[in-house]
Amino acid sequence: MRRLALLVALAAGLALPSAAHAAPSLSKVGDFSSPIHVTGSPGDSHRLFVVERDGRVQLVVDGRRAATPFLDISGETLRDDSERGLLSIAFPPDYQTSGRFYVYLTARATASSPAGQIQIREYRRAPGDLDHADPATGRTILRIDHARGNHNGGQLQFGPDGKLWIGTGDGGGGDDPDRNGQDPATLLGKMLRIDPLAGGSPEIFALGLRNPWRFSFDRQTGDLTIGDVGQTTGRRSTTRPPPNGTDPAPTTAGPASRACTTTAARTRAAAP
Repeated sequence: MRRLALLVALAAGLALPSAAHAAPSLSKVGDFSSPIHVTGSPGDSHRLFVVERDGRVQLVVDGRRAATPFLDISGETLRDDSERGLLSIAFPPDYQTSGRFYVYLTARATASSPAGQIQIREYRRAPGDLDHADPATGRTILRIDHARGNHNGGQLQFGPDGKLWIGTGDGGGGDDPDRNGQDPATLLGKMLRIDPLAGGSPEIFALGLRNPWRFSFDRQTGDLTIGDVGQTTGRRSTTRPPPNGTDPAPTTAGPASRACTTTAARTRAAAP
């Protein structure tokens, strides 16, 4: 298995804005197996969490990789091609007190779920231990069947509205053969948001997406930018300007795939 060196900004850079015009400072913090996502948790400038696609979340404390993973669910994670696996982790604003966090993965088959099913799971930190999660606390809050190996989406992030945001792929294959992206009856090819503690079905915030692999909120305005994947013309970004209201409106999202036109909610995510 290929080993990749991960270069990341110093941990303090995640918590504090850099000085104007200051050059970024990068340092090697360790070697990882297929690192795909790295983030910190609110209120902690000492720890970085590195997601490996095989199903592990490695921990870096004050610039040094910990000896054991923060979380290991490799036995439940399906990674049988180039796009499946454990894909991201997200921490709610109250993580330091609640110990709750969420992961996005494609799961192995079980008696109750097919192989490759997209799952959003909640876990909890081990009691009295900032450096390890308790795998036994796992709770699946969302399941989406996904038969093909590609276009799994993969990003989780808490928005300025306090909800958990989820970017899902269209179900795979070229040209969206199942026409999921524009179908409001399916959760594939969508930008979703959910209150993970309240339960219930997620809200579809934007549809017509192909594979919203990564997205980010502007820290000052709350605007949402989505990195989507085009069919034959490379990647595209969709930016949400700050208009009035929150109703969905059609917009152009760079070079669209041949199969669908992006319809997105042109809005900012309002803080609670």
